[in-house]
Amino acid sequence: MKKFITVKYQIESDKIERPFTIGMVSDLHNVVFGEKNRNLLKKIREIKPDLLVIPGDLVLGKPDASLKKPEDFLREAVKIAPVFYAPGNHEQRMKLYPKVYGTEYLGYEKRVQRMGVKILENRTETVQIKGQPVAVSGLEIPYEYYLKREKKLEKKDLVKLVGKPDKDCFQILLAHTPKYARTYLEWGGDLIFSGHYHGGMARLPILGGVISPDWRLFPRYCRGEFSQNGGSLIVGAGLGEHTIPVRFLNPRELVVVRCMPKDSQEKGTVK
Repeated sequence: MKKFITVKYQIESDKIERPFTIGMVSDLHNVVFGEKNRNLLKKIREIKPDLLVIPGDLVLGKPDASLKKPEDFLREAVKIAPVFYAPGNHEQRMKLYPKVYGTEYLGYEKRVQRMGVKILENRTETVQIKGQPVAVSGLEIPYEYYLKREKKLEKKDLVKLVGKPDKDCFQILLAHTPKYARTYLEWGGDLIFSGHYHGGMARLPILGGVISPDWRLFPRYCRGEFSQNGGSLIVGAGLGEHTIPVRFLNPRELVVVRCMPKDSQEKGTVK
């Protein structure tokens, strides 16, 4: 049976008045942990998230891949916490190329939205968490940004796609690929979630992740927390894999972030 670990982070912000917890599921790719993902869902219930975010690739973008597994997961996930879901490259290509992948993805998207899942394709929604507003933006970059190795995404491009960050409340950005990590941090959000690189697939001591799915050797932003100008980027190693099913010293991750007021005295365990 496939296993995963829970990785915990804690961040502080002067925009937060009352502590809250975010769970992050990335790159599930149709993988299941127990029947209908009961083991994953059990762990999510245990961490008691106030918000569950999915920065893409819940699905497996292949012509013969079923969408029932991610749909079953979301049906139960929305009973635990509000779910905000930004597309990854697998969702994008299924939607862009129906002649290859069929038209079922459009039905999947409509069904999960009826469940209450908030799908964010270059838009922002504000949610109240413990009486305080939190803005959640979902980035959908043009698909060519995944295909062209040296394609650049500048701050002005990001603003054009998803708008400027909300300066009046805590701002979250869901951005699937960490390839443009520096631009996300420059944009000015408080907390950014990415996945896509699967932790570098294989990891080595000191050197970290070895290779990304787009064949970048030793990618810097493949797993962990990165901070700049008061903002934090958290990149999850993901829970699944697809074409190259390789994980070496690189466990599957459910990410948990405890968001705290600035200079909070609460330390340690995520509650």
